[in-house]
Amino acid sequence: MNNLTARFIEFIEKQGAKKYLLGSIAVAILITFACTFSLSTSYAVVIDGKTMGQISSATALNQAMAAAKEKAQQESGMEITSSYNTVETKINHSLFASKMDNQELAVLLDEKVEWLAPGATLSVNNGEYQFAVATEEEGQKVLDQLKKDATANLGDAVVKSVDFQEEVSLEAGNVKVSEIQSSSKILDEIKAGKEEVKTHVVEEGESFWMIANNNDLSVDELQKLNSDIVPEKLQIGQEISLTKLEPLVSVVVTKEVTVEETIAHSTEYKDTSKLLKGESKVVTKGSDGKKKVTYEVKEANGSTLEKEVVKEVVVAEPVTEVVNKGTGSIQISSRSASSYSGGNGTLSWPLSNNKITSPYGTRSRGFHSGIDLVAKTGTPVYASAGGKVVLSSWYYGYGNCIVVDHGNGLKTRYAHLSGFNVKVGDKVSRGQQIGRSGNTGNSTGPHLHFEVIVNGSTKNPVNYF
Repeated sequence: MNNLTARFIEFIEKQGAKKYLLGSIAVAILITFACTFSLSTSYAVVIDGKTMGQISSATALNQAMAAAKEKAQQESGMEITSSYNTVETKINHSLFASKMDNQELAVLLDEKVEWLAPGATLSVNNGEYQFAVATEEEGQKVLDQLKKDATANLGDAVVKSVDFQEEVSLEAGNVKVSEIQSSSKILDEIKAGKEEVKTHVVEEGESFWMIANNNDLSVDELQKLNSDIVPEKLQIGQEISLTKLEPLVSVVVTKEVTVEETIAHSTEYKDTSKLLKGESKVVTKGSDGKKKVTYEVKEANGSTLEKEVVKEVVVAEPVTEVVNKGTGSIQISSRSASSYSGGNGTLSWPLSNNKITSPYGTRSRGFHSGIDLVAKTGTPVYASAGGKVVLSSWYYGYGNCIVVDHGNGLKTRYAHLSGFNVKVGDKVSRGQQIGRSGNTGNSTGPHLHFEVIVNGSTKNPVNYF
């Protein structure tokens, strides 16, 4: 016992506290004994920098890792190269340390450690999307199938090239065993696509259908995306959601397609005084031509990106239609006709026959303002010249009646009809059927009453045929 200790004990004795000193010494001896036998060396299992538990030796971890690797190889059927994670031990001194047994360590490694095996990575847009495959061949199957599907229904089109719109790469290397997928599953994921969120602000003149069509959507699809919008009540400045699914990889197909198209014919009009104004007559019937047009079309996901004409071959030239257009007007005759066959006017007979049963002029029962022509009920009645229908209805004693205004103060009236083929406002041409003869109004039997009216006064119709 050294001098300092002796002095300390002497001080305690003087204070009458020797018994307390002996007790303290005893406690210190017990603590020293416990620490000597309880403080031991252990090894921390550290995965990716995080301590996961304690084991008794580094050898235990090496053996557990070897067993876990062997298990992964058997389950995957692949040659495991290494673990994806960093797994290590760190020596540790702790008091009363709790250590994992072999089974607990095996469970830990099974849950936390990923294993690597030789394979390949299919990458889209510089890693925006990545897919692990067992072999490069399996990855190539995905790319080949995407191109095959894109060119499956092109008909007679000639495929010039098939490319990917996105940057797509396939690179051999170690991949996580847990992430390896079959080519069919990867194809499903690529086609299922991603949700593309877009909006459109309604502009003046746009309709719901137009917005859908311009964005490759059906009206039903656009309505589902905008269930709160009433298509008929679009407002300028209103926002329309265009969110839709787009495939992760777009295949761009460049093709040549040949189609037959119509060449519309033109119409040439020639003025002639032989026809009245408003009348026309086809001299040469026109016909459309045909041509074969070859387009180079670039498409992706069913939408056309570019389209340009490569070649055109005319199969049939169009034939120009030639139409005589009337410039003449009704000329009122200045002399009387000598017979019922007609005068020097420009009207044609309203019936296919010209048998008159009652002439124009004074008769026993008064003045007859027109001529009566033989006609059974339902006989077609024709316009005597081109003009505009100004009456087509029941008209007092005339019964069903049609009046046509030919211009220059000349009108014609067709009375006692059984039916109409025209209405007020219609433009008619010479010889066009306008009605059917009958026995309506003040009539004693089926016939056609026909009048010529010049500047409001009736004239003898035979002078104008």
